Amino acid sequence: MTPGSAAPAAPARIALIGTRGFGAVHLRALARLEQAGIARLVGVVDVAEPPEELRAIHHRSLAELLEAASAQDQPEIVIIATPIDTHVPLATEALAAGLDVYLEKPPVPALADHWSLLEAADAAGRSVQVGFQARGGAGVDVLREEVATGALGLVDVVRAYGAWQRDRAYYSRSAWAGRRRLDGRRVADGVATNPLAHAVHAALVIAGIEEVSDIARVTTELRRAHDIEADDTTFLRIDPTGEGPSVVCALTTTAPGQSAPWVEIIGSEGSHRLQYTDDTSRRTRGVEGGAERRTDGGAEELSHQRLDLLENLIDHVRERSVALISPLSSTGAFSAVLEAIQSAPDPTPIADASVDWQGEGAGGHPVVEDIEQTLRAALAEGRPFSELGVSWAREDAVHVWTPPFA
Repeated sequence: MTPGSAAPAAPARIALIGTRGFGAVHLRALARLEQAGIARLVGVVDVAEPPEELRAIHHRSLAELLEAASAQDQPEIVIIATPIDTHVPLATEALAAGLDVYLEKPPVPALADHWSLLEAADAAGRSVQVGFQARGGAGVDVLREEVATGALGLVDVVRAYGAWQRDRAYYSRSAWAGRRRLDGRRVADGVATNPLAHAVHAALVIAGIEEVSDIARVTTELRRAHDIEADDTTFLRIDPTGEGPSVVCALTTTAPGQSAPWVEIIGSEGSHRLQYTDDTSRRTRGVEGGAERRTDGGAEELSHQRLDLLENLIDHVRERSVALISPLSSTGAFSAVLEAIQSAPDPTPIADASVDWQGEGAGGHPVVEDIEQTLRAALAEGRPFSELGVSWAREDAVHVWTPPFA
């Protein structure tokens, strides 16, 4: 080490709660960070036996892990990748123990939990990073800046599209999958709050809707083709309290195939569509010409840098002046949308005549009639499925929610 140079930072000590499901993704990411000397896994917590290579550091609870760990193995950060209804108690426990938290999405199952967890973090003087992975991609910030500065003219709507395919096995993988409630507790699973929650959250950020107070109303149409309790086919419209754009989302896990989800801004002088899962976007500059858009400026294909949210949290823990990319404080609007979804009646089933079940057994999956065309039409019109003349839509599935203080 040269005179006056800073000593390299020791690897951040990480504990992981939940080793299966998305926890397995975190294990792979941690292996990469360990190899790079950025992080060190010092313990795992799971109610089930983990893989053989983790049993030496396995514990049944966070309290047990903290009690057993030596001084050099005390974690600084805990990753929580557990069922949604366990997020708040586990995060609260970790914060009270003086740990910073990486919390998988959705962070909380109810809006009231958002406030209580923020208070717990403030009281502990610790931070919570939420695993909305799309926020790691710089494309979200590019579109947000374009809305804020008017780079593409006046933007009155931000659209989010997600057409995924999920089979019976996906919704039978755990007791909470596809559930709104479990054992009297809110679970809040569903297409808009779990698998395609990234699209919803990214659209809200791009529109500048981050606080609950930014929302005037949320219109929902919740439907399901799977034999589940939660929604798998959903329309959302989030109208702001101010003059900014509305957010319109059309999402499903009943598509005939799997396509890249996207978020798009439509301005008076152009449009910009971001495929956030692969960090690419297409920007078209032009001007309105009656019913058609004249693309005077042509189209640009862009690629965007991605930052790892855990690495960002580690940097923040090492130097608090480093801002978090996806802090809990920035997810209030998303939790309000979740509350709107959970406050609506249970999703109504889509009639069998409009659903084509393909495949057998656990691999079977439903395909709703004209689902991709219907999603695109709902986005183009900014209206629920039931206002589009869709054969399987129902007016009584549409509900409007307003924040408690609105």
